[in-house]
Amino acid sequence: MFNIQNISKRFSENFVLQNFSFQISRGDKVNITGRSGIGKTTLFRLLLGFEKPDSGTISFEGNVLTDTSVWELRRRVAYVSQDLSIGTGKVQTLFDETLSFRANLKYKEGAAIEIPQLFDYFELHDSLLQKDIETLSGGEKQRVAIVNSLLLKRDIFFLDEISSALDKPLRIKVLDYFLLNPGFTVLSISHDNYLPSGVEIKALKLN
Repeated sequence: MFNIQNISKRFSENFVLQNFSFQISRGDKVNITGRSGIGKTTLFRLLLGFEKPDSGTISFEGNVLTDTSVWELRRRVAYVSQDLSIGTGKVQTLFDETLSFRANLKYKEGAAIEIPQLFDYFELHDSLLQKDIETLSGGEKQRVAIVNSLLLKRDIFFLDEISSALDKPLRIKVLDYFLLNPGFTVLSISHDNYLPSGVEIKALKLN
């Protein structure tokens, strides 16, 4: 699915990635680790085309990423950031806005059924839909962002420390949801040592 060949990226005189190669197949679950500032989030930005490598190539399903082809990739990927600034207004309004884009309209009808199911799994009360996002706790914002990403029906997930504000039982539930789904291809930046049994997790350490 992804073929990353000898990419290098630097900012000023500092390399964050140098001659880096890696392959990701459909259905892979990849846990990305490394010290702060080593290039974990930069790798996500390179794969999504928001940054360009100084050298090397990135291919998606056999096609080298270009300013044109990257749009097909972005239509397939849900990126959930560790950033807790997920918007303003009511939670329901956030979901409505996500589903109002032309590419997402076909999912709007099913969302009325899916949102309560996801809220139940991620232990969010239905009343949260009418709360202002600014009043939510960090853990609630993280789970709302996860639900929002799942409404898009993507099969590739880039997850950047998405459970950092959750207690251990909830972290396990969140990670299980993504890692135990054989239809998901998951790249996860996480310092959590939890790994569900029966699932092969590829370890990618940046150094």
